[in-house]
Amino acid sequence: MVLYVYAITRDAITPECEAIDQSHRFDTAGHDGLFGVYTTVPDEEFSQEAVDSRVGDLEWLGAIGYRHQNVAAALMKSTALIPLRAFTLFSSPEALDRFLHDNRELLTKTLERLAGKREWTLRVEFDPERFSEALTNRVDSLRDLAAQIESANPGRAFLLRKKLDEEKKRASRDAEQQVVGEIESAVLEKLACETVAESRLDRDGAFPQINVLLNRDEESLLQELLDTLSAKYDAEGVTLALTGPWPPYTFANG
Repeated sequence: MVLYVYAITRDAITPECEAIDQSHRFDTAGHDGLFGVYTTVPDEEFSQEAVDSRVGDLEWLGAIGYRHQNVAAALMKSTALIPLRAFTLFSSPEALDRFLHDNRELLTKTLERLAGKREWTLRVEFDPERFSEALTNRVDSLRDLAAQIESANPGRAFLLRKKLDEEKKRASRDAEQQVVGEIESAVLEKLACETVAESRLDRDGAFPQINVLLNRDEESLLQELLDTLSAKYDAEGVTLALTGPWPPYTFANG
């Protein structure tokens, strides 16, 4: 048997939800304000070899991820925590206790930083057609080309429009990052919190997003800011979607 560990917590508590093995069995190891919350599971079902053999079983992997997330979310309601990645295993309670002891200073500081805070995700979505039209107003070189098109004869205007389309394609990614940077700056100015911005490149082509670590008593301010920013960027084809709260996965890496 091995320990499937969900999180490092400040309090020795166990959640009232389904465990990773569909039981309701949880336990803790540790002491003095630093604990690991775990479920004891068979090694042959959760070893690296076993996980590798089921890498194509999306139903099983999805169920594991769902239960793992639910446990972390349940713990978050009652204590400060450092959520761990799925399939974090220890060989025994003694090994987990030794890890907590050896890393006590770092783990304690991280828990202090995360205490009373939750993670929110602000996804920045772009409507391709509307944002492409808005690029002309954002980028000086595109604005100059548009002005030239208006005064050009039909033949030259045709060539300039083709050039404008090509320039828009090149400018689009930089303009996206500019928008994300503007939104992140607005969040930091209003809330003075920790943020992590992720581009399309970071997210394998998905819409960029800004992860926000926020005190519980400031969460209403984030919603107010979202309303303001949504109105500001709507004309450019930019939509903001807020999800959360989540356990602070993004901000626990240290």
